[in-house]
Amino acid sequence: MASDGFPAGLLHWVWPPLLIVLTLWLSRRNRQHRSGVRRFLVAIILVIPFLIGAGGLYESVGAALDRRIYDAPGRLVELAAGQHLHLNCTGTGSPTIVLEALSGGVSPVWGWVQPQLARETRVCSYDRPGRGWSDPIGHAQDAKQVASQLNLMLQAADVEGPYVLVGHSLGGLYARMFASQNPDEVAGMVLLDSAHPEQFERMPEEERKYESFRRLQRTFSAMARIGFWRAYFDAGGTFDFGGLPDEERGQMKAIWSSPELFKSQRYENDAVRAIHRQVRPLGTLGDIPLLVISAGKQPREWLELQEDMVGLSTNSTQRVIDDATHVSLIFDKETAAEVADGILEVLQAARNSSQLGQLERPG
Repeated sequence: MASDGFPAGLLHWVWPPLLIVLTLWLSRRNRQHRSGVRRFLVAIILVIPFLIGAGGLYESVGAALDRRIYDAPGRLVELAAGQHLHLNCTGTGSPTIVLEALSGGVSPVWGWVQPQLARETRVCSYDRPGRGWSDPIGHAQDAKQVASQLNLMLQAADVEGPYVLVGHSLGGLYARMFASQNPDEVAGMVLLDSAHPEQFERMPEEERKYESFRRLQRTFSAMARIGFWRAYFDAGGTFDFGGLPDEERGQMKAIWSSPELFKSQRYENDAVRAIHRQVRPLGTLGDIPLLVISAGKQPREWLELQEDMVGLSTNSTQRVIDDATHVSLIFDKETAAEVADGILEVLQAARNSSQLGQLERPG
């Protein structure tokens, strides 16, 4: 629920009632000066702007209620540029686990994973700009910018390294860039069904799906502005996050009703190719513990890309969760528990400077 600036927030309150009043005035004029078929046709046409205005008012009221109901579970960290990012750290211990969400993701997506990890060490999730409780953003960010911003936020919040990075989907590329920029601060990594910088070249169908979704996604922010997504969630819809705990599921409904979320997703989708180009030439991770966790319900070519990333470290292994999908890895309670167990294995290997697989699995 990124907070709009005052002028934009005021506009969102003003335009819906103005449109409703204008529509009602035009409707009255229509009844006074037209008759027959023309009067009926104009009345039908005026229904559209009336519904848009009503939807916009419904969204503005809903967003205001969301801000009162869902306080930020973490803290707002101010960066040097005056921007605020939401950081949610729980638990104690070292190394700190840093969770980097999938494309379009926000901190509540870790609702099952983070509490399990917090029993063993400090773990931090956060919201990239324009999402959740972080400030809005007006432009796209590439991998270098996201990684640098993450580092600045951790420093400003006094979250000291070393870190075990967990990157889900596109978040895996951000994690790899962070490790490249800060190699001495990374003690381990988990690539959770991570994106691969060559996936479009090696999976042309994946590129076509990406382009198709990218075109469709450009309409989502406008749909949110007139209350479409809020109505969908109020009617019981949940997208993929229906399996999260009650609190995080409610947070996700509120966040995914926000026009700012879809705007930031659009920016991120626009930067995907640049992100791939930046990560492609990065070197290996040396000998830090690396676990590649892959969803079994993926195309064969995707699993081959997953296996390819195991070679990023000389201390690495892969685990395929056969019944998992790309999103059930974090949204399904039982699958998320398996993911958390794998992350804790990397944590223990980092703590003991040991090879993955030499320690007993947690639990």
